[in-house]
Amino acid sequence: MKQQLYIIAAMAENHVIGLNNSLPWHLPDEWAHFRKVTAGKAFIMGRKSFEAPDALHSEYRNVIITSNPPAAGEPRTEYAKDISEALALLSGETDVFVLGGASIFQQMLPLADRMYLTIVHAQVAGDAYFPVFDLADWDLASSEFHGTDDDHAYSFSMNLYIRKQPA
Repeated sequence: MKQQLYIIAAMAENHVIGLNNSLPWHLPDEWAHFRKVTAGKAFIMGRKSFEAPDALHSEYRNVIITSNPPAAGEPRTEYAKDISEALALLSGETDVFVLGGASIFQQMLPLADRMYLTIVHAQVAGDAYFPVFDLADWDLASSEFHGTDDDHAYSFSMNLYIRKQPA
């Protein structure tokens, strides 16, 4: 079976995904959605994303892209020097989630089969951005809106996009 690559991210309407290596929002229901969608699956991410204070790690398998792997790794964690090595390490996996950061998303976007992309309905300050992509290349398969409440300062939409097949 062909390996499926899924990008999973939350971005503000102005494409911000991070500020000072952290998420610029706290959205517990979006994190619950993330955990449900990614349970038992392998993750690929960059070193800074892996080391972020609010990083979410796979309880199954993490592949971290870095030019400087640590001498002693963490449990369920492997290191790769680039995207192709990361994909080779995960060649036996059918479903692989790409968690960022910005440069990893940029490199993986052309390869992704699906995007689980939460849109945070706000313009926020940040220093990391999700890459610009052409919506014409994707079908919106589902969208679930979540309004503001006591636990969520921003409203957001959890969207699933599936890459359109070439004609």
